[in-house]
Amino acid sequence: MHKRWTRRRLQVLIFTFLIVLFVDLQLRTSDPPKLSVVLDPPAGALQRAIKGAFSAAKDALRPASGSSREAGHPATEGAPVTQPTLRQEDIFIAVKTTGRFHKTRLALLVETWISRTKAHTFIFTDVEDEDTSSEGYNVVVTDCQSDHSQQALSCKMSAEYDGFMSSDKRWFCHVDDDNYLNPEALVSLLSSFPQEGDIYVGKPSLDKPITAHELLEGNATREVRFWFATGGAGFCLSRSLAEKMAPWASGSRFEQTSATIRLPDDCTVGFIVEKRLGVSMVHCPLFHSHLENLLLVNHRSIAHQVTLSYGMFENKMNSIEVKGSFTKEDDPSRFKTVHCLLYPFTSWCP
Repeated sequence: MHKRWTRRRLQVLIFTFLIVLFVDLQLRTSDPPKLSVVLDPPAGALQRAIKGAFSAAKDALRPASGSSREAGHPATEGAPVTQPTLRQEDIFIAVKTTGRFHKTRLALLVETWISRTKAHTFIFTDVEDEDTSSEGYNVVVTDCQSDHSQQALSCKMSAEYDGFMSSDKRWFCHVDDDNYLNPEALVSLLSSFPQEGDIYVGKPSLDKPITAHELLEGNATREVRFWFATGGAGFCLSRSLAEKMAPWASGSRFEQTSATIRLPDDCTVGFIVEKRLGVSMVHCPLFHSHLENLLLVNHRSIAHQVTLSYGMFENKMNSIEVKGSFTKEDDPSRFKTVHCLLYPFTSWCP
């Protein structure tokens, strides 16, 4: 009995061995199976894919009127969206002045920074200036009064706005006749914004929104609060935003809008942008007016400042502290000193 059981077990083992041997022989003589391997994409390809998806999303959001095909450029599928390079001549610079300051404030600007932005700087005033005009500068004589009233200021700002709208410039920038404008810093700042966006950038003179009372029909009023960029430090508007302002700013409408809030021109710009269009002002510390302590401006940062100013503040001269070849008696505004630091090869610089 024991021998019979042992014999059967041996037969099972031999049969199993033969099957294993047969299968092994088949595997060795047949073609190896083909494996499908999925590799991770290289980092560069992944980044390109993400960038392409982002570009496609931006194209989908962009209005049809802003397509590259309509702008005269061939549309390339999957190509990254790039902003056109901003040049100094793409900026409409408006300088507000008046006749009694032509020989003093304006003459200083013409001698310094306006001499470098001559072609695209427009001087808005209330009387003729034959000397400046004869030298090829763009002098725009308005029909506005020569005083510093709300009506006179709004009248000149209206002329500035209409002048920009009739031009082909991409940005509108306003400064007063006591501002030094650094054109290279201005281009650098504006280049950082979306060129087709709605941009209103400047510096407020207050530490909180201004409160005004908008005049409504029937002599009723309502309280409104908004930020505004002070004209004494300068401000800029993109073409897209300026176009949207037209119902309240073009022609005589700007003065009418100013009258409804009974505030000057720079406040009116802020009112239109923030309350009528719902666009927030961009607060920028690179603009400066004489209403702030200019001694706090670090002289090492001058090349990066967009505007500087000067004037009487708390019964004493307020200007930046910067050393140079000109004394404070010869250059109380320090504009000549700044100009020679930025452009040392100017003919009259020491």
